[in-house]
Amino acid sequence: MKERYLLILLIIAMFLWGSSWPSSKILTTYADASVVAFWRFFFVFLGTLFVIIALKIPLKINKSALKWVLIAAFLNALYTFIFFIALRYGFAGKGGVLVTTMIPMFSYLIFIVVLLFSKNKLRDKISKYELLGLFLGLLSGLCLLNLNSIDELFGRFNILFLSCAFIWALIGVFTKKAGKIHPLSISFYINLISLLLFSWVLFDEKSLLVFTYDFKFWANLLSVAFLSTVIGTSIYYYAIFVLGSIKANSFILITPASALICSYFLLNEKPNFITLIGCCLSILAIFFMNIYSKK
Repeated sequence: MKERYLLILLIIAMFLWGSSWPSSKILTTYADASVVAFWRFFFVFLGTLFVIIALKIPLKINKSALKWVLIAAFLNALYTFIFFIALRYGFAGKGGVLVTTMIPMFSYLIFIVVLLFSKNKLRDKISKYELLGLFLGLLSGLCLLNLNSIDELFGRFNILFLSCAFIWALIGVFTKKAGKIHPLSISFYINLISLLLFSWVLFDEKSLLVFTYDFKFWANLLSVAFLSTVIGTSIYYYAIFVLGSIKANSFILITPASALICSYFLLNEKPNFITLIGCCLSILAIFFMNIYSKK
């Protein structure tokens, strides 16, 4: 594939990721978080299995890697459950920006904590540009929290979405420990185990009511499962293989903005000025932490 076509596909993939936020919020108006999570994992599993077979990706996994995948799968199930609950109460656009930008911030904070308890010198591991990015990220977080009082810091919206970001950062830590296994293979096992963890909802008659829901529900469910997760993620991993992680990861800067744009058109959510400032700061933060510092 020519590089310019792949770059176009990457942009589309990031918008697919951004669109998953308003689409997921629509799903929460139909059913409980556990029911939506189960059917999402069900179709993601089917889609990922198709990709695995089509690309002939090996599914072999050793015992040492399996334990880390199990932990990541449990965290993934927890993340998804909290994610759908958070969307029931919060704004999709603002939540999409807050979570996608706080994940690298939490990842760096975890990294710093690990270094503090190790023998390595912190100043030798983190560049000044990464520290600048972390500072900008914290500023963006304060803007996105949009606090009018200290009580709002511990409000339901902020706690749930910040929990999502922290859990996803931990998932990154444990999947990395799985070793040199194809990312789509890890994704396959994580989604399979997450599906099994939510399989108990089949004993509830409400879980089968999804087959009585209208076209709007199914359009958003299949969009989140196949377009955002399976296709978007597959394009992203393929781009890493062809372009390298640094160039491919630079496109993640599009995701916060695409979450706001898609939420505006799908849910008519109009971001306020502080949210837009927070979005811009977060994009600069990710740039300095993940792209510019690697030069």
